[in-house]
Amino acid sequence: MESQVSPPRLLPVERSRSAFRDAERSAELAALLKKFRVQAGLSQQMLAERALISVQAVSALERGYRKAPYRATLGRIADALALTEEARQMLELSAQRSRGPRLVELDAPAHNLPRQLTSFLGRDEVVQEIADLLEMAPLVTIVGTGGAGKTRAAVEVGARSLNRFPHGVWFVELAPLNDPALVAHALAAALRVQESSRHSLLETLFAYLAQKRLLIILDNCEHVISQARAVAGSVLRECPSVALLATSREALNITGERTYQIPSLAVPNQHLPSPDEAMTYGAVALFADRVRAADSRFEVTAENVKPVVEICRHLDGLPLALELAAARASVLSPQEICDRLDRVFDVLTEGRQASVPRHATMRAVIDWSYELLSSQARLLFDRLAIFSGGFTLQTATIVCADENVPEQDVLESLSSLIAQSLVMVDFAHGSTRYHLLEATRQYALETLAKRGERHTLAHRHALALIQVAQRLDRDWYGAPERLWFREAEGELDNFRAALGWSLGERSDLRSGCLLAGALARLWYSFSPVEGRRWVRLAIDSITEKTRADELAQLYIADAELCGAIGESAASLASAEQALRLRSMLDDLQVARAEHAAGSALAAIGKGSKGEELLHKALAAAERLKNRRLQALALSDLGTARSRRSDVNGARRFYAEALTLYVSLGLERPAASIAGHLAEVEFEAGDPAAALHRAEEARSGHAATRNRRSEAADLSNMAAYLVALDCFDDAPEYASQALEAARDVSAPVLTAFVLQHVAAVAALQDDSSEPGPAKKLEEAAMLLGFVEARLSALGVRRDYTERQEYERVVAALRSALGERLDKLIALGAQWTEEAAVALAATDSLGIRKRSNTE
Repeated sequence: MESQVSPPRLLPVERSRSAFRDAERSAELAALLKKFRVQAGLSQQMLAERALISVQAVSALERGYRKAPYRATLGRIADALALTEEARQMLELSAQRSRGPRLVELDAPAHNLPRQLTSFLGRDEVVQEIADLLEMAPLVTIVGTGGAGKTRAAVEVGARSLNRFPHGVWFVELAPLNDPALVAHALAAALRVQESSRHSLLETLFAYLAQKRLLIILDNCEHVISQARAVAGSVLRECPSVALLATSREALNITGERTYQIPSLAVPNQHLPSPDEAMTYGAVALFADRVRAADSRFEVTAENVKPVVEICRHLDGLPLALELAAARASVLSPQEICDRLDRVFDVLTEGRQASVPRHATMRAVIDWSYELLSSQARLLFDRLAIFSGGFTLQTATIVCADENVPEQDVLESLSSLIAQSLVMVDFAHGSTRYHLLEATRQYALETLAKRGERHTLAHRHALALIQVAQRLDRDWYGAPERLWFREAEGELDNFRAALGWSLGERSDLRSGCLLAGALARLWYSFSPVEGRRWVRLAIDSITEKTRADELAQLYIADAELCGAIGESAASLASAEQALRLRSMLDDLQVARAEHAAGSALAAIGKGSKGEELLHKALAAAERLKNRRLQALALSDLGTARSRRSDVNGARRFYAEALTLYVSLGLERPAASIAGHLAEVEFEAGDPAAALHRAEEARSGHAATRNRRSEAADLSNMAAYLVALDCFDDAPEYASQALEAARDVSAPVLTAFVLQHVAAVAALQDDSSEPGPAKKLEEAAMLLGFVEARLSALGVRRDYTERQEYERVVAALRSALGERLDKLIALGAQWTEEAAVALAATDSLGIRKRSNTE
């Protein structure tokens, strides 16, 4: 019988010291666990339920009464707390210390995962989704463009999955291979499997893996895709307990494979967030973290949030691109980095030695994919760079197909680009659209220029966009509203690019004029100020060769866009220019010109003549059976009647227009009718009813993302509140209206909002003490700016603004006497920026009140 060796006895003092050390280590783990639980916002009960342990066990751990749990239990606790990899490592190290040196688990799952030297940010949801797929499928392939973070996500999934695989997680790096036949050798090397002289390497691997439960990560399969597919398929067939996680720019296409398209990091939309809000987006958080590596004091602040967000947007939330851009922070400010992003490859170059040589520059990342393409796919890829903001298969075929890329081959070549993650697909809006990430697009533009094709492709692009614009212009009168807006919005950047090339660079003035004239309805809906700028650039570019009908179309566009931003005198001048060329116009164009002229005349106080032209436009619309144009004319007749104080007439015309809009399913203009009816109610002497109608309009405009009309609604609501002497609420609406008006570059509306601000300051009365003279003086100067701005733009006040103006002037005249005229003259010299800055001061009270006030 074998003798048993008793463990050495400890002296009392030694036992005391040992117990003290154990207690100290348990206390460290307890404190750390409690800290993480509190940060996660979980109670002990919630943590216990998620980690599948008892509440008593959690309580004992947090009080230091229990040593470290088993590794699997600790893994469930970390999962329940949603810990980052760094936090997991802290918890595991603390647990190891709590167990003591004698309790090191020699059978802990092994791995060869590469050490990560930077924090993992903005991808916890992605990692969880990939891990969930691994639970359901034997093979998951993470696909995405170069620099999207596929490898980093795979390593993170592997690290968090160690507890699931008792035989480890093994990382196989395929990027260095230049011979596809070496894939099996790379796998064997990672697993430390020796090749046998009696069996093939694959047979040896299968024998080793047959009874193993482990995870293999095949990283960067795209350049050895055929052999990676063969090896992975064989492993899945022969080794039922082995799971595979692959990263590639295209799927392996194996039975049982689940593909995960890795998204870019989240970036803020067009709205500029506050610094705190910006940091909740993964792209901003990553960029800020990497900048802090160069400058530990860096923070996203009110001063730098705009360029930081623009960097993240411009780089499409691509992790590698953000890291490379952040590396420049040691020599450039965020604004300077942002200013250089039109030369993206100058910025996205790693200054220090990169951990992966092929990731040393963004150019190298794209080179890697480009070299894997066929010659035809490369040519199509280069040509697709001419599109800005995306394209459809139809427009890609029109612009890019020729004898070198036949029409029938475009889809196949496009599919190969999508498979290589060089082209992104968007199914989100019903119809399929495609786009290149910005860094990828700049790369393709460079190669397109080297081919000497950029001018030719830009010309074909402009011609194709003219066709799209003319179709959208025709469809505006009858297409389903949401479908029309979806397509129009998708092409905005392409229209800008084509206008910039044709008019801005003066490369094809006739194409630019045709495009600008056809886009009036689109710019009217999205950005009338920008649209007018393009139209006037086109008008300035006309020559003796410009056809009269094309020139008239430009004047109609200018008239409609000037009317949209409230510049009635300019709108009338352009409409009259178009009508002088009526013999060159078709009936619809004449009706549009008459409609614009009639609306402008009514706005500048010539209601009788204006209504005459509006009735002509209405009659033409009825002949043409153009119900949308009918509704437009009826709506503007309602406005003309309202301006002539005919409340009943206004209501009648608005009701007819609303009936047509509802029958046509047009949400935006229907919401605008509610805004018009609000003005009618106000003029009828019921500001409370007007306020209700205006809120109805604002809600409708917000739902349809009509920011310009929403700004007008908010401005009117501020005016109605002033009329109701609700001086506590009016500044909040004025603040929102001013922000919206500035967002859409609406100078007339901005001026009216500033008048409302002046009205609050001038009319608010505190019975306990008189208002300070400074506040009244500022209101007077603000009113002076408004008066000068409206005069310069040729704008008359409608009833709402007129009655408020008269009331404010009377109050200020009573308080300031003769000084009023001097103060108004002083304000008349201000710029809009100065007026807005004054309105934002505490003394005028436009600042939006917090919820606690």
